[in-house]
Amino acid sequence: MTRILRAKLFNSTTTNPQPRRLQQVSPDMLDLVNRSCLITGGSKGIGLAIAARFARAGATCTLIARHERPLRDAISVLAESGQQDHRFLVGDVGDKGLWEQAIKMNPGIDILVNSAGQSQTSLLLRTPIQEIDDVIRANLLGTIYGTKFYLKEMTRARRGCIINISSVLATTGGAGSSVYAASKSGLHGFVKSIAKEASRFNVRINNILPGYIETEMTAVIRSSTKAETLPNPPLGRFGTADEIADAAYYLATNDYVTGIDLIVDGGYAIR
Repeated sequence: MTRILRAKLFNSTTTNPQPRRLQQVSPDMLDLVNRSCLITGGSKGIGLAIAARFARAGATCTLIARHERPLRDAISVLAESGQQDHRFLVGDVGDKGLWEQAIKMNPGIDILVNSAGQSQTSLLLRTPIQEIDDVIRANLLGTIYGTKFYLKEMTRARRGCIINISSVLATTGGAGSSVYAASKSGLHGFVKSIAKEASRFNVRINNILPGYIETEMTAVIRSSTKAETLPNPPLGRFGTADEIADAAYYLATNDYVTGIDLIVDGGYAIR
C-alpha cells in the first residue's frame, strides 16, 4: 500500500519572502515566457537552480518536494524573477496519487524536469532493503510515473520537453553507490525508448548526467569521506548547481535535441 503525502498547491503570494538575490538577465534572454514548467525536487539543490534559471527566462514554475517549508522558501526565491504565480505541490514522486493530483491541478505544462532523487552512501551488503526500495522509488519510479502522466498531455498538445536528472555514476558506477547507479542507469534506456515513442508528437526527452555537484547530497559524501579519497574530476573541482541549470536551459530551448545523455561532470567520466 502506498502512502500519499499531503498535496497542496500554493502560489508565491502566500509565502513569507526570504530573499536571495537572483542574477539579472536582459529582455532578449526571456525565451521561456508563457512556458509552464513542473520541477520535482525543486525545493533545493539542482532542482531549485533549474527552477530559478527558468524563472529568470520568463517561465512559470510549479515545484514538487516532500516538505512544505523548503518549498515556501524556494517560491520566495523564484518570486524575485518578477513573477508572482509560481506554485508548489507537496508530496512523494514515488506515489502515483501525487501525479494524479498534479495532473488535475496543472495539466498543461510545457516542460517537465524530473530532479527529485535519493542518494546511497553504503556498500550493497550494508544497505537495508528499505533503503534500496526508497532509492529505486525516488530515482527511477518517480521519473517513470511523472513522464507517463504528463506525456499523455504533451502528445495531445503535440509539444513538450522532459528533462531527467540522472548521474555520471550511471556510466561509471561507484563503490557504495550500486543501487543509486542502477536507478540512474535505468533512465538511459527509458529516455532512448520514450524519445522513439514521442518524437512523432514533437515531444522531446533527455537526460542530464551531472558529476559531483556542490549540493546537500554531496555534502554527505564530503563529511563521510577522507579528503584524499574524494572524487577529483580533471577540471579539479566539484561543479555547481547553476552549471547543471545551464545544461537544463539548453535542453529546454533547443528544439532539435532528443534522446541524449548530456554529461556535465568536469571530465569525471574520462578518468
